[in-house]
Amino acid sequence: MTANFAATAQTKPILYPKLSKTLDSLAYVDQWPMQRLFQQLPDSAGRNLVDVEKENYARHQPVLEKIVRQVGYPGFRQVGEKSAGNFWLLVQHADAHPDFQRRMLKLMLPEVKRQNASPVNYAYLTDRVATNAGQPQEYGTQVTYEGVGTPAAKAMPKSLRDPAHVNQRRAAIRMEPLEKYLDMMTKTHIEMNKPASAVQ
Repeated sequence: MTANFAATAQTKPILYPKLSKTLDSLAYVDQWPMQRLFQQLPDSAGRNLVDVEKENYARHQPVLEKIVRQVGYPGFRQVGEKSAGNFWLLVQHADAHPDFQRRMLKLMLPEVKRQNASPVNYAYLTDRVATNAGQPQEYGTQVTYEGVGTPAAKAMPKSLRDPAHVNQRRAAIRMEPLEKYLDMMTKTHIEMNKPASAVQ
């Protein structure tokens, strides 16, 4: 699931405009199978879109590694807010490379403190890394679904540290309350899993 990227207009020239375009292209390829799945549209070549998604992730991984070696963590000042968000998205999907995700989380933290990366995206990656390591989340962004296949299907956090204070942690970085987020995730899940004949 993607997070909201910062909406502030980019006013200063970015350091790496070519890299910005590369990241936007990679993110487009990354998202294409997911968009087709969401719209319940088949692949024109008859491929399994989940497999296409995994192949894209694998193909992108060495590119991400090279980017970090060359420029470090590409934040707002390096590639602009949209492309920085796209880099984060690609890292978020690098579940087959948990060491890389942990390394990006460490690189991202000082950039968040310098207002050069999104704190909300940092929260999503924090939870992704924790979940992949079998540890409780801080913000509840990674969900599972109870009652899958029934009208009562409901999104729930996969795990959560100190649930009583999760909304305080979320509010500190301007995230919506967890209940609102889970409601949105539930509606999205139901929409994605409607019978094809019910999709307009």
